[in-house]
Amino acid sequence: MPLLALALYLAVGLSSALLIVKVSAALRSASHGDARIHDPYEAAFLAGGPARVADAALAALHTDGRVVVGGPGVVTTVRQVAHDPVEREVFRALATAPSGALHVVRQDVMRSPAVQEIGHALAARGLMTPPRQHSGLSTWGLTQGILCLIGLPLSVFATVVQFMDSGHKPVGLPFVLTALPALIPGMVIGFSQANRAGRRVAPEGRRALRSYSAAHAHAAPGVVAFVALRGVGALPDPHLRAQLTGAARLGRGSRSTVSHAPYAGHDSAACSEPVWCASSGSGSGCGAGSGGSGGSGCGGSSGSSCGSSSGSSCGSSSGSSCGSSSSS
Repeated sequence: MPLLALALYLAVGLSSALLIVKVSAALRSASHGDARIHDPYEAAFLAGGPARVADAALAALHTDGRVVVGGPGVVTTVRQVAHDPVEREVFRALATAPSGALHVVRQDVMRSPAVQEIGHALAARGLMTPPRQHSGLSTWGLTQGILCLIGLPLSVFATVVQFMDSGHKPVGLPFVLTALPALIPGMVIGFSQANRAGRRVAPEGRRALRSYSAAHAHAAPGVVAFVALRGVGALPDPHLRAQLTGAARLGRGSRSTVSHAPYAGHDSAACSEPVWCASSGSGSGCGAGSGGSGGSGCGGSSGSSCGSSSGSSCGSSSGSSCGSSSSS
């Protein structure tokens, strides 16, 4: 038993130390280039992924009357005037969406090239981490955590065997008490480092988002910046808030039949090769909370949503973007 305990301490200790060092090094190496947020859409992508970007554009278009978001979940074009690439994608999606269904338009915008490019630009500057970049470290951490968790009942079994084999001889400290100081920290370190490695927003991205939010704290932001920083749940228009929140729920419910986009983010559908698709909660590392957007977006650790063959953003061989998600 002493030799077994020694081997356990060496294995868990070495694995934990190497895991912490490698995850920290990987996160540091991701930070480079321009660490500023250039526009509200970048803030939206960091805070809530592609879903937040789509929600911000739809809210802005509805607020100034260029589109009307009406019930039940239908978008109608009033003036087809776009001021930026994301708004152009909204009008393009409206031209092809059946009956102007809001949740379909929203998902189409999420996986559009213009929105996906925001994620690529943020990743190029080290503010975000592509979903699969640290997948090996995440797997390592999860494996260590699970093995240590399994080791807890096994150590109890080993203790029973220890006492059964001892007869009437003194056995010393029960093995389970010897093993617990290695297994419990090993489990905690494994799961926590897997979570760190799986975060989509890099430390520089979180700092940039906090700085951007602080800079707009005392100003009257436009609709895009308002939704980017606070989510659709903070919209003062109850009708628009209800429609966008309902579209997020419909998007999650129809993921088996509707392909999304990819950021590593929110609303997910079925996507075999994820890149920018999932939620942006603490688990996915996408920064601030969704603020009531239904936790949908495109990109995270699981439940990716991309599967269409439209080369721009989902599932195509170009690998441009399709991600994998916890709600924020």
